[in-house]
Order: sequence, then structure tokens, then C-alpha cells
Amino acid sequence: MTNSTDTRKTGKNSSKQQKKENQAQDIRAMGIPDSDDRITAAANDIIGILNVISFGKGVWVKLGLALSLIVVSSASVMVAARILGYLVESLVKDSPSGTTHFAVMFIALETFSVGCQYFGRVTLAGATIEIAYSIRTQLFKKMTELPMHYFDTQPLGRTITRLTNDVEGIESFFNGTLARVLIASINICTVLVAMVVADTEFGPIIVACAIPALLFTVSLRGPVRFWLRTYKKRSAQINARLAEYLNGISVIKIFGLEIWSAKTYKDVADAQLAAALMSTNWNSFIRPMTVLLCSVPTLLVIWLGGTRVLEGAMELGLLVAFVRYSERFVSPVRTLAQEIQNIQEALVSSERVRKMLQEPDEAVFLGPDGHDISNIKGHITFDRVKMFYREDQPVLEEVSFDVKPGMMVGLVGATGSGKTTTVNLVPRLYSFQEGSILIDGKKIESYNRTRLRNAIGYVSQDVVVFTGTMRENLVAAATQTLSDADILAACRDSGLIDILSTLPNGLDSILLENGENLSMGERQLVAFTRMLLKNPGIMILDEATANIDERCEALIQKAVARVMAGRTSFVIAHRLSTIIQCDLILVFQNGRIVEQGTHSELMTKDGYYASLASHQIKKSAQSAADGTNTLFF
Repeated sequence: MTNSTDTRKTGKNSSKQQKKENQAQDIRAMGIPDSDDRITAAANDIIGILNVISFGKGVWVKLGLALSLIVVSSASVMVAARILGYLVESLVKDSPSGTTHFAVMFIALETFSVGCQYFGRVTLAGATIEIAYSIRTQLFKKMTELPMHYFDTQPLGRTITRLTNDVEGIESFFNGTLARVLIASINICTVLVAMVVADTEFGPIIVACAIPALLFTVSLRGPVRFWLRTYKKRSAQINARLAEYLNGISVIKIFGLEIWSAKTYKDVADAQLAAALMSTNWNSFIRPMTVLLCSVPTLLVIWLGGTRVLEGAMELGLLVAFVRYSERFVSPVRTLAQEIQNIQEALVSSERVRKMLQEPDEAVFLGPDGHDISNIKGHITFDRVKMFYREDQPVLEEVSFDVKPGMMVGLVGATGSGKTTTVNLVPRLYSFQEGSILIDGKKIESYNRTRLRNAIGYVSQDVVVFTGTMRENLVAAATQTLSDADILAACRDSGLIDILSTLPNGLDSILLENGENLSMGERQLVAFTRMLLKNPGIMILDEATANIDERCEALIQKAVARVMAGRTSFVIAHRLSTIIQCDLILVFQNGRIVEQGTHSELMTKDGYYASLASHQIKKSAQSAADGTNTLFF
């Protein structure tokens, strides 16, 4: 009996678990934000608005002045409304002097209000521009301080969305929403107080009828915020997918993936569209309902107030003032209804920007920055270094080697064996968990990271060429001012001078984004020359000649031989002809160094390296017969 009961309980628990999993899948399919968004969704709106306003702390004086002028403008309009009532009473009493007096006061107040509104908005616009500039500057500075771990785990589209859409959302809040909401709130309070003060019996009735419109407007901010968060998340995803496809457009075309990419892009776009439609639907419901509810006080003013005037219980001028008040009440409540979406968008953008600004810097992952800025000679020692990207997945295990200054070190092994990870530890792009790395006999943690990286030249297979002139690209990493003569001397050493002579404007030739008007080999020569101008003590070539044509490869091979003299160099290469020149070869397998030595020493051992090299030699012989070129691994 007990076993049967336990079985039923287990079955029920499994059923509940399955039901929860199905619900979670349904929620994800609907585009509902993840747990991180649900946590921030519960945040108090007032605190959220204060967080948004905190971005303007550098221009609080300007903001205060601007908002004060706008508030004074709003108050002037309220006083002008009451003056208008007195003007009507003067007309009824046939008092020309009083009519002129009130008319002049009304025009003066309205003019004063317009002037305050103008200067307030001009000042506010200037403050807004400064705030947006400050946020963008902070975000870009933060981006340069983030560790590589962040960019390895975060989609590119999400980072771009933070720097563009989210900043614009905050900018929009300061540019108009903040002023409009403040004016609307003050107008509503002023109108409600003015109604009660003007007539202690009639005023509270109208105020009571006005409250439902306010409650309705405020109560529906939750769904609007929810779907705006969903829309923002989907926008980041669509940006990430778009960036991915644009970067891989050549692959998409070569493999005929147009239909597949269009379908997957459409799936993400459909999710964004669904969120946008839900957000629009809620706003389309809120605004007309708000107008309907706001019309009730105006209707009661005309109906009940008109009756009281006919009965002699109210002056006609006071009725006109109440009509004016009710009009002034409708407008700000309608404004609040319209601004709900902008407010929630600013709150969402603020949360996302603040979250990025609070991301841990390199110091959290790499430890405190060192202070040693002494010149680096290039004596590098790895002593039983162990590294994890994830706790259960070691990338390097017990890696040890010693490199004397000026040595050329080759790293070989299958893809994913730990070669690139090892060289990435030298400039401290990542942290390691066990062991030690010494440079010139000092722990790597003791060096200032900026000084250490300035002493290292890095050329990878994926070359970054910036939009701009050839000169700007070449001197981008230089640590000192360089003349054209210095640049051309480096171009001769690297072999780029031959390419430079074919460009229409030499060093002033414009290079397109990612160097699209250069071949792969020419881009590598640009990167190699840029490294030479940096004049590093340590050089890292990570498969720098893997995908280039033979003409550029020959130029680079000659340049490598010339400029590596006297410099400690790490070379990850596929070609046996490159590796065979190295003073020391490190053979990696599954995150470990299984062999190390010169080419001749390793061939004598007849181990893993010898088998790889022999296989390469056989394939090279076959390739030579076929007229093709074969890679090492």
C-alpha cells in the first residue's frame, strides 16, 4: 500500500515537474523575459525614475533651472485660468476698466508662461545632450575595461543595443518625458487643489470624479513595462543575429544559405513583432480609455455647474474657471497616459545601461593591476600552469616551459589543444587558476597590464583593419609619435612597401571597413607592419599566415626572419616550413605539452610530433605533384 502511494506521489511529482517545464517552454516561446528581467520588473517605479535621473548628476544645476522655468510656466497658466474667470465676470457686470485690467493681466501671464517655457526647454535640451554624451562616453570607457570573458559570453548585438537604443531611450526621457511628466503632475495637483479652494462643495465632487482616470492610468503601467522589456530583449537578439549574418554574408552566399538565414532571421523578427504589437495594443487601449474617463469631470462641470449658475448658487465666472480647470486636468492626465510607454522605456533602458556599467572589470577576473613598468626583455617561464574556462572543463593542465630572450617558439597541435589559450595568457587577457607565469623572473601579476601589453605585438589570423587612411591604421598602436620616414622604413621591413606602391594615394589611401579593399594577405601585412611600428619586445603570431596567398606569404616569411631577431617570439603556424625554423617547439595535446624541443630533437624521438610532421611531408609531396599547397594540421 505504501509503495503504491509512493508511486502515485512520484508520478504526481513527475507530472508537476513536466507541467512546469512545459509552462517554462510556453513562456519562453511567448517572449517573456528571463528571471533577471523579472527581478528588475519588481523594482519600484520611483526608485527606477531616480536611477534614471541619477545619470544627469553632472548637469543637475541646468536640469534644476530648466525644470524650475517649466514649473513657473505651468503655474502662470493656472493663474491665467483664474484671471480668465474674473474677466468673464467683469464682462457680465459691464465693467470696462476691470475688463481691460484682467485682459492685460491674462495676456501678460500667458506671454510670461511662453517665455519661461521656451528658455526652460532650451536649457533642458542642452542638459540632455550633455547627459547622452556622458552616458555614451561612460559606456565606451566601460567597454574598454571589461575582460575578454565578457565578450566571449555576451552577444555583439546586446552590447550594440546598450550603446545605441538604450542610450537613446534615456536621452528621450530627459529631452521631453521628464518635463512633460513633471508639468502634468504639477498641473494635476494644482487643478485639484484649485477646484477645492474655489468651491468647497462643488470642487470635491469634481475631484472625486477625476480620481478614477488617474488610478486607471497608473495601474496599467505594469503590462506596458513588461512588453517593453520583452521588445527590448527581442531587439537585442535581432541585432545580434543581424550582425552575425552580415559578418558571415560571404559564407551564406557560398553555401546557398539564403533561405535558411532568412527563415531564422524571420523567427527572431516575428518574436520582436509580437512584442511590439502587444505593447502597441496596450497603449491603444489605455489612451482612448483615459480620454473617456477624463471627459467625465468636464461633463459634470458643465452639467452640475450650469445648473448651479441657473439656480444662482454659482457665479458664471467661477463656472468658466472650473471649465478651464477641467480642460487643464484632461490634458495632463492624457499626457501621463501617453508618457507611460516613454517612462517605462526609460526605466528599462536605465536598468540595462546600469547593469552594463556594473559589470565587473578586468581587475575582478585578473586580480589587481601591477605597478612594475620596467622594460621587458622577454624571458618567459610557465610553471605548471592550469586554467579553466569552466570549472569542470580544464583548458590547460600542468603547462610548463622556459623561453629565453630572443628565442622563436613554435606551438603545434590539433585545434582546441590549448595553443591560443597559452599565448593569450602572456598579455594577461585571461586569468589562470594554478601555477605561475614569470616574465624576466617576475610574476606576471606584478606588471602593469597596459605596460605589459604595450611590450607585446600580436598578429592573428583574423586581422582588424579600421575605416580610415593607411597611415592611421599603421600608427594606431604606436606608443610614440612617428614620421612618414619611420612608417615607410617599417613598411620596407615588412614588405608592405610593395603593396603601398600600388595604392593610389600611398599612406593617405582610404581603407574600407575590415579592409574590404585589401586582400587577406595585404591585411596581414598591414597588421604585421603595425606591430613593427609598436616595436614590441615579445611577438605573438597566431596562425598569421594560414589563409594568405603565396606572394604575401613570401613577403611575410622574409619579414618574420628579419624582425624576430633579438625578440622573443611565439608562432602558431600550420606550415611545417614555419615551425622548422623555431628554436623551441611546444607540442600540445588535450591541454598538455606532450613534447618539446627543436625540430630535429622531436623527429629523433619518433613521437607525436614526428608522426604529424611525417604525415605533413607526405602530403606536401603529393601536393607538390598536384600543384597545390597543404597546411600542417
